[in-house]
Amino acid sequence: MRGKKTGGRTKGTPNRTTKTARDILIETTSEYYNSEQFAKDLAVLDPKDRLMIIEKLTSYVVPKMQSTTIDATVETRKTIEDKLLELSENDGEA
Repeated sequence: MRGKKTGGRTKGTPNRTTKTARDILIETTSEYYNSEQFAKDLAVLDPKDRLMIIEKLTSYVVPKMQSTTIDATVETRKTIEDKLLELSENDGEA
């Protein structure tokens, strides 16, 4: 049967290997990020490099915002009164 899943993880179930690897990385890096050594390492960097590192690390904590486009086309409808007023103004010009 093509297109129908017949085995493996069900949709939404986390991959155990990926979860284990993430947990190890979180534990290892959080110790360093919360240490005085991390603060010292950042302090010796040039301000430009320091900001670049902080920006890269932030992208793992806070999701990037996506730009959106808004179509601001407004359609106005003329009432019968507007049309009559327009006609009466045009009639005086002729």
